[in-house]
Amino acid sequence: MHTPIYTDADLLAITRQQRKRWLLIALPCLLLLIPLVLGLHLRVEWLTSVSTVIIGVILIAGYDLAIKPLHCYARHLDNCLHGRTRECELPFIRLSENIDLVDGVQFRQLLCSDTDGKGRPYERLFYFDVLATFPEVNEGDLLHVVHHDLAVADVYPA
Repeated sequence: MHTPIYTDADLLAITRQQRKRWLLIALPCLLLLIPLVLGLHLRVEWLTSVSTVIIGVILIAGYDLAIKPLHCYARHLDNCLHGRTRECELPFIRLSENIDLVDGVQFRQLLCSDTDGKGRPYERLFYFDVLATFPEVNEGDLLHVVHHDLAVADVYPA
């Protein structure tokens, strides 16, 4: 029996992790609102400026480093699980060792052999998630590929 690469539980776990990280970013910002309001009330310019800058740095750096990667991965999972997918069976060529960052998600290039409308062969490119486990296949083996755009939603030997 085939086990899919992604499940709704994976998407739920990512969204929960996002909420936890937002909370960890929001707590210091809320604490820094105290000196900010105090500085505004007492008209202490340096206290207001420092508090504002620190809150801004925490929000920008926190989002960029902690939230955005999870957001991009959650969007990828949602597209693979609930988006419009297509299926094909193609001979496997190779899975690249290089890691590419596409739409904020790390992928490896999956190359399969395909033919165009005139019957000429070409290498068809898909992106395979670096966190997913690729099935044991040899070059030339037939793969069943489920994909959303170029991102592989599921793959298994045909």
